[in-house]
Amino acid sequence: MPDGSEKPEKIDPSSPFFVSQTDKPGNFMTTARLTLANFDDWSYSVRTALNARRKYGFLNGTYTEPIPPCTADDWETIHSLLVSWLMNVITPEVKSLLPNYENAKLLWDDLHNRFRVIDGSRIQQLQSSLRDCRQLESMSVAVYYGKLCQLWDELDKYVPIISCRCNKCECNVGKQHVEQRESERLHQFLMGLLPALYGTLRSVLLSQTPLPTLQRAFNLISQEERVRIGDAVPEPAPAVSNFAIRTDARPAQPRLSALLPRTE
Repeated sequence: MPDGSEKPEKIDPSSPFFVSQTDKPGNFMTTARLTLANFDDWSYSVRTALNARRKYGFLNGTYTEPIPPCTADDWETIHSLLVSWLMNVITPEVKSLLPNYENAKLLWDDLHNRFRVIDGSRIQQLQSSLRDCRQLESMSVAVYYGKLCQLWDELDKYVPIISCRCNKCECNVGKQHVEQRESERLHQFLMGLLPALYGTLRSVLLSQTPLPTLQRAFNLISQEERVRIGDAVPEPAPAVSNFAIRTDARPAQPRLSALLPRTE
């Protein structure tokens, strides 16, 4: 039987229940600040920062109680720390709307329910922006593609991939939805390119069976852009000779030593 003098088991540093000396209540997880209208972007930054610290599981319900050697006191310390970190990256305007929390998951759920509003108008705005997104003459392929990716990423938050939850489906509906979305985005990317520059290559890609992946199409279009830019760079003009012929040059004068009489 262990006696009272036995030291408690230490928490492994790789454990999510471990709190290091550098974990302070005043730390700022991210430079993003929660406002009344940016919950999705803010929550992504917070989630990334906490995953890097192995602490996001306390917010999403993975850890609901202390697991030895974590004690009840350790559990309260972790939640107090997380509440402090969350409140540090919330604007005063939002803080004024919140009650006091001691449990970080309750705070996270409250923020999620209050500020993550999914409405049809935003989805319609994103879909309209995708239809109107075109490559401008002053825009590189990479910049144009990046704008599309930003719209796609935000739309994914509102319209996630369909997946089977009963585990009885044999038609692999999730894979079919991914392939359908990939095909839609391939067409959106190709149809928004400048026709005068990439119309021919676009027709070639769309005539292939099966169609290329979105990443493959982007790589080919980018390669075409690099070749076109390289061909447009003028060759450097030949260097002008620094030598000039003097037409008024006088005959070279003999050295003074050559004019002096020789002494035997």
